[in-house]
Amino acid sequence: MNIIFTVAMIALIYARWDDATDLLRVVLVIAVLFFVLFQPVIMYSRARRNAKTLKELSLEFGDRGIAIEVEGKREYIDWKKIKAFKRFPQMLIIFTDNTNGYILTKRFVGDNYKKVFGDISEKIKL
Repeated sequence: MNIIFTVAMIALIYARWDDATDLLRVVLVIAVLFFVLFQPVIMYSRARRNAKTLKELSLEFGDRGIAIEVEGKREYIDWKKIKAFKRFPQMLIIFTDNTNGYILTKRFVGDNYKKVFGDISEKIKL
């Protein structure tokens, strides 16, 4: 969406620059800069702020389900309660309900990620 808007704004500036008043030129340039410069800077600052509030998460996979621990609080989810999973080449997403889930990446799981992803996928299918 941002790319389409930016290209359209640049095309508009190119087509109407000679006819535009000084105020319109300023508005058009600011509109282009918003999506090219301002929005990425705002998104980056929000992401840095959110990263500081992340809590450490521990997942343990067993024969009966998944044990999740966050800040000393432990929860257990039985394999039968897992709604679905989606496997990608570099990650596995485990859905605990229609909107929530856990993303396991290759980097997080380690070198034997193929075996781990396969084992988890088999347990969820049961």
